[in-house]
Amino acid sequence: MATLVLGTIGRAVLGPVGGIVGSFVGGLADRAIFGGGGTREGARLASLAVQSSAYGEPIPRLYGRFRVAGNLIWTSGIAEHVATAGGGKRGGARTTSYSYSASFAVALSARPIAGVGRVWADGRLLRNATGAWLSPALMRIHGGADDQPADPLIAAAEVGGTPAYRGLAYAVFEDLALADFGNRIPNLTFEVVADPGDGIPAEVVVADLAARAGIATDAALRPVTGFAAARGGSVRAQLGELAALFDLAVADDGDRVVIRRGDTGAPCAPLLDDLGCAAGATAPVAARRDARAPGEAIDDALALGFFDPSRDFQPGLQRVVRRTPATRAGQLDTACALDAAGAKALAAGLLARRAAARATATLALGSRWFGVRAGATVVRPGDAARWTARRWTLSDFVLELEIERRPGPGRQTILTADAGRGHDFGDTPPGRTTLAVFEALALDGAPRDAPRVLIGAAGAAPGWRRAAVAISRDGGETYSDAVAIAGPATIGRLITRLDSGPDDRWDRRNSCEVELLGPAMWLESRSDAAVLAGANLALIANELMQFAEARPLGGRHFRLSGFLRGRRGSGVAAHPPDSSFTVLDTARLLPVDLGAEAIGTTLRFRATGGDGTVEPPVVLTIDGRALRPLAPVFLRRERLGGDDLFSWIRRSRAGFAWVDGADAPLGEARERYRVTVDVAGSTRR
Repeated sequence: MATLVLGTIGRAVLGPVGGIVGSFVGGLADRAIFGGGGTREGARLASLAVQSSAYGEPIPRLYGRFRVAGNLIWTSGIAEHVATAGGGKRGGARTTSYSYSASFAVALSARPIAGVGRVWADGRLLRNATGAWLSPALMRIHGGADDQPADPLIAAAEVGGTPAYRGLAYAVFEDLALADFGNRIPNLTFEVVADPGDGIPAEVVVADLAARAGIATDAALRPVTGFAAARGGSVRAQLGELAALFDLAVADDGDRVVIRRGDTGAPCAPLLDDLGCAAGATAPVAARRDARAPGEAIDDALALGFFDPSRDFQPGLQRVVRRTPATRAGQLDTACALDAAGAKALAAGLLARRAAARATATLALGSRWFGVRAGATVVRPGDAARWTARRWTLSDFVLELEIERRPGPGRQTILTADAGRGHDFGDTPPGRTTLAVFEALALDGAPRDAPRVLIGAAGAAPGWRRAAVAISRDGGETYSDAVAIAGPATIGRLITRLDSGPDDRWDRRNSCEVELLGPAMWLESRSDAAVLAGANLALIANELMQFAEARPLGGRHFRLSGFLRGRRGSGVAAHPPDSSFTVLDTARLLPVDLGAEAIGTTLRFRATGGDGTVEPPVVLTIDGRALRPLAPVFLRRERLGGDDLFSWIRRSRAGFAWVDGADAPLGEARERYRVTVDVAGSTRR
């Protein structure tokens, strides 16, 4: 049948010489595509998982719903953005940070598409099935219409002339932040929808490809999720793959070449005694010669490679076995997107056809059968099997018709297919972002000479992953970018009151209940020794404290007790319900160093969540609390004659552990105190 098809196409394209070449090549390929047990058909599909920017790469024609990487066809290059914080005329730390972004276009399909669903970047979900972005991105889709205009971003950048890429579907990303991708353009893959809906009848694919070769189609086939005609070369390569998979036959109905199902042709029934007679022959030619390929030349098992939509279009493999032990196995890799059950059914049908085609015959027929064409269905008297005409030869007015057997109805077998387990890589919307912003105390015991702010971010939704924080120093007029926060901090709020308590010993009397923001957040109890070594450090409102026991109550609620209060000189206070709660895990908090001139100013911190949603700003006035010397403790009065002697023990920002019984190191440039004497509510001195 390929002889007929390629001969016809060759004559139409290249004339008589093309017809000869096409017939010759088609004759060699007939058995491999439509015939018996081939060995192993290797990977026939160029990889769609890696984004390319090479010239000459074939751009796939996409049908239905399919995942494809595409080809990078335009980029403005990587842009560098510089942000500077701190410094100024009063001195202080000056920090310069760099971030990078890129604008680029990716070709998706050489035929029009309806839209794009999910998008992955370096294998990680970037846009989910609802269209929500899990990281900030701005994308435009050009569907590939013949009259589509040029993209405005490309037109602005390419002043010398801008292609509109008409007939080509492509995506344009504008200023995509590259921090999450190692400051490079990531490998993007797209879930492309090329007919609205979740699937496409396979005959639509066949008809579109065949029309490009001038071949008509007449076949009703099972639907597939999608198909990618992604190989370079002839249309025959694509049609041959589909023909083997869906049992397609190429026939000549006398007026045109038609592709149809292999078992739908009008049957003809030559009689056994309908002998062919060669001119000048003394005896009739034998009416039938049968042949049967050896069993070891037929596949015992067949594996079908495909793309599985239930596993984000990752490659799948379904295997069927005709007999055991399977000493010979074949494989066909297809560019179809199929469910596991459908793939196994197609593999079973292909294996059955290959086994049946082991039997062939050659019929010698007279002139009244000259109208039989390749692709016709042949029914032999006394034989329940159906046969398909594969090739015919006319010589001396004798028609030699080569036929091959088709599989019979047989016994219905129920096939079970296991698609394997798919992994959820974060298809949940990220939701809103909550910020915890506070001025840091000297957590490490080293005195600071300039303020530092710690920023934590988290979300209540299970899909929250990261956020970017921008800072305004001019009342919200402008914002500059800070480093992105890549993981959630443990933050929440008090739901019961925490009373004041001692700051020079364990507070075993008080307790409080805390509600955490996210479902994955957790608190755990630690020993007294671990707490004294620094564990379970948290900030409630402005009080730095530690807790030893965290009892889970369910529903993100915990009861805290066993406190060390007023740590690092933060002061003890009573805290009402709804006071903020933040665990000070420095690995999950973003430090922002400010200059000394920031003291007394008000800053605004604005979070941009993973889906690009901008939250209302958090306002913080910098009071320089980490720079203030600590007030002394243990005020003592002694009466000496007619005088009162007051003394105290100093505290130092240079160290909080009292390890040798001596006074703490001064930690300041000089030691001076302001003393106020109040008597009965009246200031005396």
